Amino acid sequence: MRARLQEEAEPFFHALQAPPNVTIRLNPYKGKNLFPEARCVPWHPLGRVLHQRPDFEHSPLWHAGAYYVQEASGMSLRNFLPERRPLRVLDLSAAPGGKSTLILGELGLEGGLLIANDPDPKRRAALRENLERWGIPSYFITGRHPQYWAQRYPEAFDVVVLDAPCSGEGLWRKDDRAICQWSPQGVKRMQRFQRSLLFAAKALVAPGGRLIYSTCTFAPEENEDNLAFAFANDASWHPVFWETAPPEVIRVRYAGEGIGYYFYPHRCIGEGFFISAWGKEGRPALYSKPYKTVSSPFLLPKNIRAIKRGEQFYALTESAIACSLPDWDKEIWEAFPIWEHARPTHAAALLAAVEYPNFPERPLSTEEFMHYLAGRHFNPQAALEWVTVSGLGVGWLYKGRPSLPFTWRRFLRHYQP
Repeated sequence: MRARLQEEAEPFFHALQAPPNVTIRLNPYKGKNLFPEARCVPWHPLGRVLHQRPDFEHSPLWHAGAYYVQEASGMSLRNFLPERRPLRVLDLSAAPGGKSTLILGELGLEGGLLIANDPDPKRRAALRENLERWGIPSYFITGRHPQYWAQRYPEAFDVVVLDAPCSGEGLWRKDDRAICQWSPQGVKRMQRFQRSLLFAAKALVAPGGRLIYSTCTFAPEENEDNLAFAFANDASWHPVFWETAPPEVIRVRYAGEGIGYYFYPHRCIGEGFFISAWGKEGRPALYSKPYKTVSSPFLLPKNIRAIKRGEQFYALTESAIACSLPDWDKEIWEAFPIWEHARPTHAAALLAAVEYPNFPERPLSTEEFMHYLAGRHFNPQAALEWVTVSGLGVGWLYKGRPSLPFTWRRFLRHYQP
């Protein structure tokens, strides 16, 4: 790093000893007016830098999905997405959901489909919770290996995001374990693994589409060296430039015209991060695939439809339905659940841009929400009530007991006899 940064090396080393900034990204449907006093993240209009770390798990707005706690550098992904809509997007390593919720915020309710993929079932559990809390039903969750996608759906996606597993140098001041696990041999091992993922991701990009590659490491072997290996002398691809990149972001050239962007903690508000993108020549595809929908068990907004698999009902936007893949019924997936066991799911209370005129609303104060979160008894005024805080849905209230957020329900189910 001394050779790479030269006179900036000492400020860099000093920054690694400083505490990281606390940054959040606001939900465009639920929280875009929150934290008006906070400083903005330069590369994302809904990114905010907080003065101190709030108690997120006891915040009603966090439980309602009004904001997501995300490291600021990762928010730069927004600047590499195409402007056209709709888009069919594949996030190959989606958990725990930072980039997936960002993509959903960009797609919104009318901009296309996200397939949020992660092969690790434990990581998918966190991904599922975060996407449901975010409340934008424009996604499927899958657990396939990237090689499966490359063989099953070649050239099928307008955008493929590969936030590759890496040696984690950019996380050193956030996680001491990342320091203990690092080794030069680990960097080389990661490079080989990343290249296999990179070529699978490259095969998935449709004509006119983009591949966005990122890591949270400073190692060039895992960043521009990998991309140079994959894209050098390939005339069917062109680099994607970040025209409005702020001066604190370091640019590096590779493979002729390729360009990558480094975030260093002594220059940026975010943690260590690298990102670069390439576009594939050709004309983008048009989408109009019908997907079988069913009548929803309760009223949904006009641009959201219900689909069914087994006894489970899911919500999906019309634009996401139009972008669904061929033979998608044969795949193993999850989506935004809205109905099971003859009643609405907890996630259904969190849908963005929705109100429930057919369910009585039960507004709670922040203090009452803490009692609700703890599972204390409330006197229901109807058989089923939609629980809100500051006008945002946080759950349901049934006669007999509250419908707790799913993380707490699982805890209680595991530890109570």
